[in-house]
Amino acid sequence: MHPSAKVRRRLGLQILFDFSSIVDAIGFCSDNALAVLELNLGNIEFQRQLAHARERRRIREAALRHGVALAIHAIDGPSFFIPSDGVRAAGVRQLKQELDWAHDIGAKNVVMHLGFDMNFGMARDQGIKGSRDQVAGRGCYTHQEFPEYYSRALAESLTELKAYARGKARLCVENVGGFRYDLTPPILNRLLGGNLGLCLDVGHVNVIKPEQRVKELAFFRKHRQSIFHSHVHDNSGLRDEHSALGRGRIDFLPFFRLLEKTDALVVFEVRPKESALESLRYFEKSIEPHLRK
Repeated sequence: MHPSAKVRRRLGLQILFDFSSIVDAIGFCSDNALAVLELNLGNIEFQRQLAHARERRRIREAALRHGVALAIHAIDGPSFFIPSDGVRAAGVRQLKQELDWAHDIGAKNVVMHLGFDMNFGMARDQGIKGSRDQVAGRGCYTHQEFPEYYSRALAESLTELKAYARGKARLCVENVGGFRYDLTPPILNRLLGGNLGLCLDVGHVNVIKPEQRVKELAFFRKHRQSIFHSHVHDNSGLRDEHSALGRGRIDFLPFFRLLEKTDALVVFEVRPKESALESLRYFEKSIEPHLRK
């Protein structure tokens, strides 16, 4: 079996706005030879359907009937870098509910963000004591001022979620926001494994500085066996555009060569849905032939 054949059977798309019915979205994937459907819970209608056991059974049956693997993208917004145990606990509860939904519909992965910390501006050259970044006017993050507190909070939250996810779905931490804070990699180094893994977002890698890019890719290569999910989309390198593959400047071949060595679900995170079909054609024409070499 060619490596590309394995990747081809793991390709799909994320749906956010194109459908109000999850079952209809599954049918679209089946009709267009896409093997994976990721449900972005920013779609309120998706949340309403998943809240009902009868609908969850119907979704699971449709996915099995059409041979489409399911994944869930957790609701954006909750953060593990909030200075409140109660607020973080609410985020953990939300993720647990989404893991329950994933289990009921047979979804393999739940993709999550760690969230963001607040950046508090600092005046330049005012004789304020603090770090070099603060004095230079680049601002101050609370996790930099209280690293022990936030390290403990993140580690405890992820440990709790990893335990809860066991037997339900694989929890995939995406490379965005707090993923890139200095305190996070050591925690992930300890906790990754089992059903706690990573989501490699290729577009996100392309918009960071070259030295950061090297460091981030080294982390993913180190934890290659924990890459359970990937978002692929294109951009010009200036901002996170979520363009169809081939419309930006990303060289996707090295990323697909990494992903072919994993069992990750590979999702075109582009909108509208027609951009996913364009991305699939690009994959078949410009990437797949090279994977066979």
